[in-house]
Amino acid sequence: MHCRTSTDILVGIGSNRDSVINIGTSAQVVTRAPKGFAPPTSKAASPVEYFPFFEGRYLKVAAALNGGNAIAAFIDMLHEWMSALGCHVTKDSMYDKAISAAMQVGKTDLVINPTLLGERHQPDLRASVSNIMTNNVSLGHVMRAMCCGVITNLHNMLPRESLVEDGVTRIVGCGSALVRNKILQEELESIFGLSVVYKEGGNAAVGAALAVILYHENNEST
Repeated sequence: MHCRTSTDILVGIGSNRDSVINIGTSAQVVTRAPKGFAPPTSKAASPVEYFPFFEGRYLKVAAALNGGNAIAAFIDMLHEWMSALGCHVTKDSMYDKAISAAMQVGKTDLVINPTLLGERHQPDLRASVSNIMTNNVSLGHVMRAMCCGVITNLHNMLPRESLVEDGVTRIVGCGSALVRNKILQEELESIFGLSVVYKEGGNAAVGAALAVILYHENNEST
């Protein structure tokens, strides 16, 4: 995968056809609402927030507290167990081996809800594991279920159907956890069911500067 700069992200949210999914420490789904969209006035807790964008438009943002940090917590747990058993393996090596093991497991019926930190709209939400059987507790099954759970949590917050209603046909995937993890990519493509392109790198400060430039260009052209 080739890094092309933060411009890709700005282009993504500037297009009705693209939605950006970023998974780093946490995770976000971002899409631009159609023209004429007005945010709901209800004060009820919602997984989606609305932010003003250019030309009187709004961004829809589902910001999950649980993303790459949930997978990191799993690797930390493995590392602690291995150390307690007298086995010394680096966390990076464990992460790579867990991904390799999950690659051998196409699907799993183990279910992990990795919401260790709750979510903003459900602060009391906790993580859980269900449908445990003797044949689905291998490292590969658990890693696959963990990655599936991260993507499923995002999808529950802003599902594919909502994106399609807004005209989205493609997802731009970014963030260190996502571009490094082939299993997260497979689950993203399977659960959201849309075309996905992956962009390495990206920097919030560069993105903000590009947004200011775009804002001024739009004002000068009107």
